[in-house]
Amino acid sequence: MKWSIQINGEHFNNENLSSIDDPEIRTFLKKWGNEELSIPLKTSGSTGKPKLIHLLKSDMIASAKLTGVFFNLENTQKALLCLPIKYIAGKMMLVRAMILGLDLISVKPSSNPIIDCVQTISFAAMTPMQVKTVLDQSPDKLNLIKQLIIGGAPVDSILESKLQEVKTHCFSTYGMTESITHVAVKKLNGENKSKYFGALPNITFQCDKDDCLILKTPHLSLSTITTSDIVKIIDKQTFMFIGRIDNVINSGGIKIHPEELETRVLNLFYNKRFFFSSLPDELFGERLVLIIESENNIPDLESRLEKLLGKFEMPKMIFYTDSFLETKTRKLDRIKTLQSVLN
Repeated sequence: MKWSIQINGEHFNNENLSSIDDPEIRTFLKKWGNEELSIPLKTSGSTGKPKLIHLLKSDMIASAKLTGVFFNLENTQKALLCLPIKYIAGKMMLVRAMILGLDLISVKPSSNPIIDCVQTISFAAMTPMQVKTVLDQSPDKLNLIKQLIIGGAPVDSILESKLQEVKTHCFSTYGMTESITHVAVKKLNGENKSKYFGALPNITFQCDKDDCLILKTPHLSLSTITTSDIVKIIDKQTFMFIGRIDNVINSGGIKIHPEELETRVLNLFYNKRFFFSSLPDELFGERLVLIIESENNIPDLESRLEKLLGKFEMPKMIFYTDSFLETKTRKLDRIKTLQSVLN
């Protein structure tokens, strides 16, 4: 497959591939240009054991074009690559640059990738951790980005409130490796801010019998993708995320969605990370527990939780730990963190 790409002001193609300094970019573009129809990569492992899958290049191209349509991306506009190439999010920034003719600004992935940025960028993708760091260290820099998608982990209400002060159009993304990253976005600030995820063009949604989201993706070779995410369908192109079915806690016949509880009590934790989980219980089947990343106990936490949670939503035990365990993509590993607390 022939390709060409503009990276940091230099033009590259099949013939001068060896001139690219970054070995990971060079390796990916070499695979992109070979005769294979697919690209091998591992899933993130945030919702289960990482697995090797093969993504069709044609699907990656179709996804890039759909992003271009939704965000009105045009030839020669500047896009920022500040995510690791070994994961799908970084790979797709390269594909978008090639397919849409974007001028790619590539920087080394870091917690504050735009600290030295001086030029306007039309489109960028970052993790919530990166956005939080930018806002803490150099908030004015974020305004250099016109449109920013934030993915890889949920955007909490504290970060969302800070985004109301910036000019950048910020979007939370919904998607997975199998759907070639995002298939839906939620506007986080400014005009058209929403609490719902809206579909990219031609994508539609429905639910199965367990209220898990089913994606209709006619632009991909896999036209139907069933997820493990429980949602509330608003209409065929809009939904509200509730939580993962894997995380549902059944305590005495009452189903509890931990992500929903976490959203409700977020402001009690002063930027500390936390999550709800469960332990086996002889009487109720499962009992709700709360795990907090903190060296010190939070004063009056139980009484304050009681004001925000119902009788059956109160955690039966609260654990504190110095640090949470994460996947290789820096996502919280709930299962391993709970195991480490108990050991």
